[in-house]
Parts: sequence; structure tokens; C-alpha cells
Amino acid sequence: MQIIEIMEKTFIAESGDVALYLAMSKKAADEGDQETARYLYDVAMDEAHHAADFAILLGKVKDTRSNVSMMLEDEIRSEKERGQAANIALAEGDKEAFQYFEKSMHDEIKHKAGLKVILSKLQEKD
Repeated sequence: MQIIEIMEKTFIAESGDVALYLAMSKKAADEGDQETARYLYDVAMDEAHHAADFAILLGKVKDTRSNVSMMLEDEIRSEKERGQAANIALAEGDKEAFQYFEKSMHDEIKHKAGLKVILSKLQEKD
């Protein structure tokens, strides 16, 4: 169906816009322009809500237990990928990329731990 393709493209575009607006917001804050930083952050959140709506319309969101299980698997994979990327960045001498991948990997570890707790609580309810 044509509308499904349009919604998929819109979801991808909105998701990408979130990252760009957040990056722009961080840059404006680093430059001391808090008003612009706040505005760009707000736009990023609007774009995130748009992406979320399309995720729902496209059936990417299921019941909470399934969602948490799916995202736990994604965090496990992402942790491994970020670790590998950090090693590559280090081997290539790109310290800045290494630091970003290391931070991201540690965030993935934190996310994984939190999702495991939530999944455990959901399983206890059954």
C-alpha cells in the first residue's frame, strides 16, 4: 500500500530529525545560546512525538511486555556494536569517536539493566 510506504518514510524522517534537532540544541547550548537551545530541544520532542505516532500506526508497538523484550534485545545488540565500534575508533586513533562510542555503550548497559528489571516485574505479575 502506498500509505504504508509514506508512513515508513515519515517515521524514518521524523526519527532522524529528532537526532539532528537534539544535536543542534546541544551545540547552541555549548555556544551559550540557551533560548535557541531550548527551542530546538522542544522541536526535537515534537518530532519524537510525531515519530512515535507513526510507530504506533505502523504496528511497531505491541503490548508492553513484548515492547520491553524487543528493546532489551536491541540494547544487548547495541551494547556489543558500540563496544566493537569503540575498539575500531581506538585502533584508528579517533579518540573523540572512541569516547562517544564508550559513553553510548555504557548507556546501553544502563538501559539493558533497567529493561531487565521492568521485564522481571512484568513476569512477576503473570
